[in-house]
Amino acid sequence: MPPSKASKNLSANQILGTLPDWAIKECIKKGIIKIDPLPKDWEEAIDEVTIDFHLGNKLRVFTDEGLNTIDTRFATKEDMESMMRLVELKPGQPFILTEHDFVIATTKERLTLPNDVVGHLHGKSSLARLGVVVHSTAARFDPGWDGHPVLEFGTFLKGKKLVIYEGSPICAFSFEKLAVPVERSYKRSPNNRYGGSDMPKVSNLMGKRAGATARHGHK
Repeated sequence: MPPSKASKNLSANQILGTLPDWAIKECIKKGIIKIDPLPKDWEEAIDEVTIDFHLGNKLRVFTDEGLNTIDTRFATKEDMESMMRLVELKPGQPFILTEHDFVIATTKERLTLPNDVVGHLHGKSSLARLGVVVHSTAARFDPGWDGHPVLEFGTFLKGKKLVIYEGSPICAFSFEKLAVPVERSYKRSPNNRYGGSDMPKVSNLMGKRAGATARHGHK
């Protein structure tokens, strides 16, 4: 049961706004918020308003290959992929992060949200104090999201190398309950460029509709 007297008679469905720890647990146990796989000690990964997510085994790292100028209007997905290398880590394998690296990675967990819950991805303070910046922009996951969250990270710690490990806590999620469900979920959105995958997808500046237009030869 929820610990405070004020919340003893509430359920997670009655909450509007950020979900507290007990409500996150309730939503996960009832399958309202789905996280797969769930670690055996998943409840210990929940603090006051967030739950930890862990680094997955697939990372994309920018290299010196490909274009040396990225045109934010005309660069294609293929252009982006030509600038990056895919790294696949074994369970518990380390990855060495330097100040020159910018990494796109997936979390180990797949997240599925209902149509009335927004997810917010946060960096972890223990990593931030080592200069690691995780997902400082675009950290909102819209209602209806379904997939392995993709996060971007790098370090501002000059002259140092950081060793991070597959499966270690890399970020945390909080959840915001809306008063009513959205009319159009992320799954149905024409702007759904990154959901439904376990791969760290590169930037898709042109989007799905632009890509379809290009394939059909339209301007």
